[in-house]
Amino acid sequence: MITLICPEALPINMAIFAVGDIQGCFSEFRTLLEKLDFQPGSDQLWLTGDLVNRGPQSLEVLRYLHNLGSSVVSVLGNHDLHLIAQAMTKSNPKSVENSLQPILESRDKIDLIEWLRHLPLLFFDDNYQTVLVHAGLHPHWNLLESQQYANEVEELLRGHGAERFLKVMYGDKPKRWSEQLSGYDRYRMIINCLTRMRYVSPDIELDFVEKNHPEESQNLTLIPWFEMENRENREYRIIFGHWSHLKFYSKKNITCLDGGCVFGGELISIDIDRPTKPITVSAAANYCPISKLEQEYVGDIGN
Repeated sequence: MITLICPEALPINMAIFAVGDIQGCFSEFRTLLEKLDFQPGSDQLWLTGDLVNRGPQSLEVLRYLHNLGSSVVSVLGNHDLHLIAQAMTKSNPKSVENSLQPILESRDKIDLIEWLRHLPLLFFDDNYQTVLVHAGLHPHWNLLESQQYANEVEELLRGHGAERFLKVMYGDKPKRWSEQLSGYDRYRMIINCLTRMRYVSPDIELDFVEKNHPEESQNLTLIPWFEMENRENREYRIIFGHWSHLKFYSKKNITCLDGGCVFGGELISIDIDRPTKPITVSAAANYCPISKLEQEYVGDIGN
């Protein structure tokens, strides 16, 4: 199912706020909502994914969002997919971070995981001509193709074949898109583009090593996905998260909202009608210092 909203379906006076990666930072999230004067039922939140993991209150974040109903639109991030995989496969208990354990042991785990499984990987609003996605769109994909590819994986995650796929979801290969890709390689490539991509090579091979801001990158051969020449989806505004080194980044039709709140940065939001003016809340602490990050199963999480 391709996810979009028709203008006539929205309340006339509704405010829409896009919010970057929350990652279990529930206290900062609630403070941000107060700062926005967010009104459930009349306003709407657009979330860039990575709702959970590393922060101290992932369970509280999920419960709150689940209860918001149609007042929230969220796409899936790589950490959300990681939680779904841990809940459904139980294949590698050592990789379950402490911040996810309360969810996996909660009385409402089934409801919360089912809610996550039914979130889209890509959301498009026709009124604003805006795409919401966790990491980005492959430079060679136009909007319709991006929606179709996202839908392939969404149907898989919601169906009976989800558990089997989630056991082999992790991995960096293939790194180059081809329409001829099939099976789990195809699904993995689609997921990696939509939830993990930052840089690509000149021949559009995904790179998962470099994470620095483009102005600080030492690898001059790599190109941010959104700066690829003749990008097929450049006519649409794209709002994404995932790239904490970018922080608030607004250029042409591109807006990044990942302020690295879980790393002691900021939780970032914009009013969709005033997209160049970020509204931020500073993190109360650094919930994921480098020493802790180095101990994680990076291949499992898919940084």
